[in-house]
Amino acid sequence: MSQLNLHYWQYFVALEADLERTSRYVEPTKANFGTFSIEFARILLAAGSEVDVLAKVLCETHQLEIAPRNIDGYRSALAPRFPELPFLQIQVPRYGFSMLPWREWHDGRNPLWWRAYNDIKHERGKNFPSATLHNALHSVAGLFTLVCYLYHNELRANTARPWPGLLTLDPDLNHRERTDVRPGYILPDFRNV
Repeated sequence: MSQLNLHYWQYFVALEADLERTSRYVEPTKANFGTFSIEFARILLAAGSEVDVLAKVLCETHQLEIAPRNIDGYRSALAPRFPELPFLQIQVPRYGFSMLPWREWHDGRNPLWWRAYNDIKHERGKNFPSATLHNALHSVAGLFTLVCYLYHNELRANTARPWPGLLTLDPDLNHRERTDVRPGYILPDFRNV
């Protein structure tokens, strides 16, 4: 990816800013994770749709499998190529918690937030209570994971801008914090690249 082609990153940052704005009304704490709303439904639907797009782009970029058709195909293609992806921790430092949005992939299952996304997409009236803060947070964190994998070179060069306001990566992955001579974030699956 070239620096001029950060539109997936910029779309993610815009969606993440929408999620961040919801914290003015619903504090992102575990006590509120079950809160559901139209705004969380909108964020979940937008994030899930973009996850679908980015998973395809990642498969094409890394020539993993020819056109997987669904999340099961993405999991089959991406999980073996990126074995650390299910363990990439997305942090929410302002509220003191972190997430592993793709953790279920390690067990050969799809994330709960992905199931909620599909349920809401196909039968919103019946499944509207699944449009929770928890699922919105995890879907945007899942998108953040994929966009980081897509732009791993920009992360390493510390040129992925602007940086999200609510979510971040584990600071131990950022070597720039220790010295300005070394690069920025290095994802576990790209350490030897």
